[in-house]
Amino acid sequence: MRTGLWILDRHCNGMGFLHGGMMSAFADSALAWAVWSATGKMSVTIRLTLEFMEIAREGEWIEAHPEVSAVDGEFIHVNARIVKEDGGLAARASAVFRTVRRKAD
Repeated sequence: MRTGLWILDRHCNGMGFLHGGMMSAFADSALAWAVWSATGKMSVTIRLTLEFMEIAREGEWIEAHPEVSAVDGEFIHVNARIVKEDGGLAARASAVFRTVRRKAD
C-alpha cells in the first residue's frame, strides 16, 4: 500500500520546505494504513521514529512505501521509505502500533 502527498505551501516551514511535523504526521498516517491493511484492525501509535534524509519542497510529490515487519500479538512493527518523485529518499520511518478494539456506542 502506498500513500502520497502533494506538498503545498501550508505544509512548508519558514524556509520553504516540508515541515518536519508535517512529514511526521504524513508518515504516521501512512504507517497506520499499512497496519490496517495487514490486520484489518484499528491501531494507535506507540512509537514513531523518523530520519530526515533530503529536503522536500513545495510542489513536489512524496510517497510512503510502508511494510509491516512483524506482528507480535497486539503490537505491529512497521517501516516505510518516503520517496520523492525524482527517486530521492526524503525520510525513513519506523513505528510500533497497538491494535485496539472500538468501544460500542
